[in-house]
Amino acid sequence: MKRRMSREIRLGQSLIGGGRMPVIQTMITTPLADTGTALAEANRALDMGCRIVRTAVRSEADLPALGQLTKDFKGDLIADIHFDHRLALAAIAAGVAGVRFNPGNIGGKERVKLIVEAARTRPDLALRIGVNAGSLEKDILEKHGGPTADALVESTRRWVEYLEHDLKYHNFKLSVKSHSVPETVAACQTLAAFTDAPFHVGITEAGGGFGGRIKSAAGIAILFYEGLADTFRVSLTGPVEDEIVTGMHILKACGLLDAGGEIVSCPTCGRTHGTLFRYYDKLEKFFDESRWWLRPRLTVALMGCEVNGPGEAKEADLGVALGNGSALYFEKGQLVQKFTDQDAAFNHLLSRIRSVWGM
Repeated sequence: MKRRMSREIRLGQSLIGGGRMPVIQTMITTPLADTGTALAEANRALDMGCRIVRTAVRSEADLPALGQLTKDFKGDLIADIHFDHRLALAAIAAGVAGVRFNPGNIGGKERVKLIVEAARTRPDLALRIGVNAGSLEKDILEKHGGPTADALVESTRRWVEYLEHDLKYHNFKLSVKSHSVPETVAACQTLAAFTDAPFHVGITEAGGGFGGRIKSAAGIAILFYEGLADTFRVSLTGPVEDEIVTGMHILKACGLLDAGGEIVSCPTCGRTHGTLFRYYDKLEKFFDESRWWLRPRLTVALMGCEVNGPGEAKEADLGVALGNGSALYFEKGQLVQKFTDQDAAFNHLLSRIRSVWGM
């Protein structure tokens, strides 16, 4: 897997880029007016291992709550700004770790310059230039006939050149997103040859549920493989917990998360014994409730017959293989115990996982 050597930037307590592994972030959905609930949502993300959290700042009425959230939240808070550059200036003054704005709707170069000059006073603050298909400049849309990958690239290059060359400012990352996986990947690939700024990646407006997870995983995995991700968000129509769990699965599947648990389970066939689907659903729920990504490394196998386990799952640390009215419990490919009750074997497996993870 490739690693793009982007430049290192500081966002609050976090260092981003410089060849580091991609850092997950999310965005809370609670309006800032409900300060207590917003803080609770941000803290849930932090407790799950996601320390970079973004929040929408919609108007001046949100600023007192933003200041309170910045003070109380122990992670790195990013203010998400659209349309009004004065909100970005106020957020910087409030002490946020980062400000995300879209140059296409913030009001032109002079207002962008004001944001950059305010950011210079805070070496621990990083800006993020966000270029999305839905908010490109009018002249670029007319030139390209719509929000194509080339249109995304042209808009981003315009603003990168302005910050890096005209304003001599470099403590920023950039994001180029579309709801299209091919367009997003193509835009990021092109821009990687133009700047060493860190990339924040994701597939915007990916949707929710199974489809949203698949679409996000498809795009983000490609960007991971190409080394084009320094931070990322799984943008789902759903709670922050869904985004974070999905993000951790993508990191694990791409070999970028060394710690944590992993389930190995057979695809099932006519040899499958017992209710493997039911056991798998229980095991996956147990893993998620245990926050498997924060636990020591552990591979657990759940196999449907004696062919797949323990033979094909011999690399697993712990596992169960279902038989005809029985089940085999094994560790490191070696049979440890045979059970005549499959529920008993599964419960023994859960008990051993708890023991290994110190639960």
